[in-house]
Amino acid sequence: MASSIYSRRRFLRSTAALTGSAFAVPNLLLRGQDGAGKRLNLAQIGAGGKGQSDTSYVTLEHNIVAMVDVDQDRLEKAAKAREKYHLNANQPAPPAPKLYNDYRKMLDEMGKDIDGVMIATPDHSHFLAAMWCLKHGKHICVQKPLCNTIWEVRELHKAAKEAKVITQMGNQGRTMEGQRMAKEWIEQGRIGKLQEIKLWTNRPIWPQGIIGKKPVPVPAGFDWDLWLASTPLEPHFDLDLPPEKQSKRGTSVHPFAWRGWWQWGSGALGDMGCHIMDATFNILGQVIPTKIEVESSEISDLCAPQWTSLKYHMPASAKQDAMIVSWNDGSKDGVPNKPAKPDMIKQDTWDKATSGMMFIGSEGIVFEGDAYCEHPRIFPEERFTEARKAMGDGTHKKTEPRSPTPGNPQLEWAHCIVNGGTPGSNFDYSAALTEFVLLGNLAIRSQQAISWDKEAMKVTNVEAANQFIKRASYRPGWLPV
Repeated sequence: MASSIYSRRRFLRSTAALTGSAFAVPNLLLRGQDGAGKRLNLAQIGAGGKGQSDTSYVTLEHNIVAMVDVDQDRLEKAAKAREKYHLNANQPAPPAPKLYNDYRKMLDEMGKDIDGVMIATPDHSHFLAAMWCLKHGKHICVQKPLCNTIWEVRELHKAAKEAKVITQMGNQGRTMEGQRMAKEWIEQGRIGKLQEIKLWTNRPIWPQGIIGKKPVPVPAGFDWDLWLASTPLEPHFDLDLPPEKQSKRGTSVHPFAWRGWWQWGSGALGDMGCHIMDATFNILGQVIPTKIEVESSEISDLCAPQWTSLKYHMPASAKQDAMIVSWNDGSKDGVPNKPAKPDMIKQDTWDKATSGMMFIGSEGIVFEGDAYCEHPRIFPEERFTEARKAMGDGTHKKTEPRSPTPGNPQLEWAHCIVNGGTPGSNFDYSAALTEFVLLGNLAIRSQQAISWDKEAMKVTNVEAANQFIKRASYRPGWLPV
């Protein structure tokens, strides 16, 4: 939305205010260019859906010179929507981007004219698109989850470090004030000693569970072969579901229902975990769990379950004791699979929290009834009142660096390319966060508790689980060489 986009003047004022923070480090990647007024040339891979909103977050400040989508209709609509966005913001229509169906061709033809690339494809092609961009030396901003296998996450992180580019994962909460406040409240004793964390979501809002495939013709203008990318070739299909289980979005695997399929998505956990687990990961000192317990509805080799309950066993960090982080998703028999409501939280507040988090301490709870930790509160209310008073009179200590572009990870990434610094969800942070999330899927797919050896990248107690760490194979021509 236009209101979420910083004007250039406000953008530069906010940058100046951050002197001394993590965002004020000189950037050596501008190759002698003057950063103060630079408009980047950016490309968008995955132009429809989330890609369209990602484009909107930067297009008023920077040049979108290329857009890529395997669905020609969505590609053309995304280009028109961007033009309309400028006109609605009282700006002249921007130069039209070049449109492509294959990002490999786009990079071959336009690589020298592009500074950075945003990637918002289905999960299975994040790794491939990002690696092609790194081959061409481009800064990259990749939607969450970073990849949908742990091996890909680690390989992408390693390649990005070697390329020495500016990286970002698109999790909005990492840029927001609320996540920082929650961490500072806990560290400054507002809820006593942190003892337990509970997380939940109403996802999936797409079909998951036991699902069949119904072969159907490929829609006009949609390149199914390019959509499959490196995954094995198979006939195009719709989800074979009875009417009562069909989503209002229809039965097509593209452009939405792929999220529930292990081959292309990451299930409810992978879709929302990098949002909802983000504050937890930061508050606990970015540690990786050593064990994950699981309970879920029936699963298949193809799809994630309709509901899941996980217990992540978190080791102690420099600031926190070892503790359990629980995760609940989906619905059981039509009832949301949420944790039990604490007595101190009112029923109407609880009922509205379709996704959320609770940081449970010895003397109170930090509660957020949404996915991004944007507006956390403290219960009981008198402790929230005390926290707000401390924030007003200056006794609350701001120990976490603030983002220059709250709510906008794409613009934060572009800001760091131009002005220097490190985005909050750069790959040093978001690769480990994604691994934290995806470990739950190893337990889900194994259907038993797993023990994780981070250094060896291996499940130590269930050998069968290790087959899910890395994709079985990649079709020729998709991994850059």
